[in-house]
Amino acid sequence: MIQFLKIAAPILLSFTLVACSSASEETKKITAPIEKDRDLSIIETTDVHYFAPSLTDGGRAFQKYLAAGDGKQLAYSDEITNAFLTDVETKKADVLIISGDLTNNGEKTSHEELAKKLAQVEKTGTQVFVVPGNHDINNPWARKFEKDKQLPTDTVSPADFSKIYNHFGYEDAISEDDFSLSYLAAPSSKVWLLMLDTAIYKTNMQQGSPTTEGGLTAGTLDWIKECSALAKKNGVKLIPVMHHNLTDHNDVIQKGYTINYNQQVIDALTAGNMKFSLSGHIHTQNIRSAKSSDGKEITDIVTNALSVYPHKYGNLTYSAKNKTFTYQSQKLDIESWAKETGTSDKNLLNFDSYDYETFYNSGYDKAMMDLMTSESYKNYSQTDKEKMADTMALNNMAFFAGIAPPKSAGTDLWDSAPNSFLKDYVLSSSVPPKQSNDYYVSP
Repeated sequence: MIQFLKIAAPILLSFTLVACSSASEETKKITAPIEKDRDLSIIETTDVHYFAPSLTDGGRAFQKYLAAGDGKQLAYSDEITNAFLTDVETKKADVLIISGDLTNNGEKTSHEELAKKLAQVEKTGTQVFVVPGNHDINNPWARKFEKDKQLPTDTVSPADFSKIYNHFGYEDAISEDDFSLSYLAAPSSKVWLLMLDTAIYKTNMQQGSPTTEGGLTAGTLDWIKECSALAKKNGVKLIPVMHHNLTDHNDVIQKGYTINYNQQVIDALTAGNMKFSLSGHIHTQNIRSAKSSDGKEITDIVTNALSVYPHKYGNLTYSAKNKTFTYQSQKLDIESWAKETGTSDKNLLNFDSYDYETFYNSGYDKAMMDLMTSESYKNYSQTDKEKMADTMALNNMAFFAGIAPPKSAGTDLWDSAPNSFLKDYVLSSSVPPKQSNDYYVSP
């Protein structure tokens, strides 16, 4: 947790603190910087994938890397991050949460540069809390780009991560898990954060790639129960935050995204009377509910990746009067930020159209490549392939934005196409959302 800012005199509150790493109990005074019965303004973002400008010269190697990527706007990573943090400062949010994948591929320089930016946010009065994602720690893909070469660059260990982000959750945590970089934080006297490290990174260097899937150990699940009991004893609302998804958010894309043994995690969170969770990882804007083994419901709120079209983040408001939370997503206005900062970059000044075009083209090109090279589609006309690629691109954009896709000419062609992963994805993303993906009120 951050060192508490002297904006207002903090209140010392006495809680019975269970030492979650042992069976003993002790009494400890916890300093909560926000007083009892006060409304809270919380901003949540995920998958920032910050990439330090010093790690690229923008040359051929970097451009090739971008073209082969998944649509992240890495070339404007610094500007997008600055625009977002300006919004946080303008709104004077009480709390900022970043739920993993803080960096592109765990580059130490990216972590250090992002931490400097977060330190500036703290100076304006916002408490900052982070947890790692699957890209952040022990990542053998950490690279810098010089002319036509990709070159290895330093990544970070778990100890490095907690040191770099010491002021953003770890320093003043109520409790830290013995089995992961999970911790319990108290930004206010009535709302606590259960910051869960769901990333798996111990074997990354040996296997030569970051592990996509996530999970929690049995020890961490026991720690969650103890922290839940502590919150209940002190009449506190507890918000679980993690990188991996608590439940499925797409009928096709699940493996590696939904946390391993998710039913056990759901049961642990609902047993602690938690009504919703905050997650990221899948990059889309999506809200879905799940049930525990004994029928209790919990809602997993996935916020769109900050680094990916359409660059949404979450506004979470706690009402002290009603004891409820309201979540509303918001699209980052990069164009307005660009104009206010006086940039001459035309892509930033016209970012909405530039972003739409580049993300559309990313989906279209990947679909067309599959359609052109697969034997299954050799008898399809060029016109039909173009229609199908257009549908793929539009459905993909709608899925990431969390909205219903527009009608397009290629839908029927996909419906009758040979079975493939791409077909399953296109059709799964053509189904309108069953509930709002932008708005949620806790029960």
